[in-house]
Amino acid sequence: MAAVTIQKQNDIMIINVCGRLSFDEIADTIKYHYDMVTCHVLWNFSRGNVGDITTEQFKQILALAKEYRPFCEGGKTAYVSTIDSNFGMTRMFSTMAEIAGLPYPYKAFRSFEEAVDWLRE
Repeated sequence: MAAVTIQKQNDIMIINVCGRLSFDEIADTIKYHYDMVTCHVLWNFSRGNVGDITTEQFKQILALAKEYRPFCEGGKTAYVSTIDSNFGMTRMFSTMAEIAGLPYPYKAFRSFEEAVDWLRE
């Protein structure tokens, strides 16, 4: 079980994850917190990881994000992962989001600062 904390930094909602995040925890975070998104989302996995999420579960997460996230022109989603395997998973998720036609760009980063810079571009 992971510890998830939410913070706002101007128009960025930062989701900090500490520990192994399960599918149910991701789904609950989206269902109960995405209505607070004003423009951008940053999932910070610097101290956590996405665990053993399957491709089918990734598809379900995409559907939830599309359903629960309010529309914001120019909105983006960034993932920060310092662990190689987790970085690969978040890159795969970003590609799946693009293929699924979600209205926001998704991108994986290795540093928090790079992710914030991209969101503010």
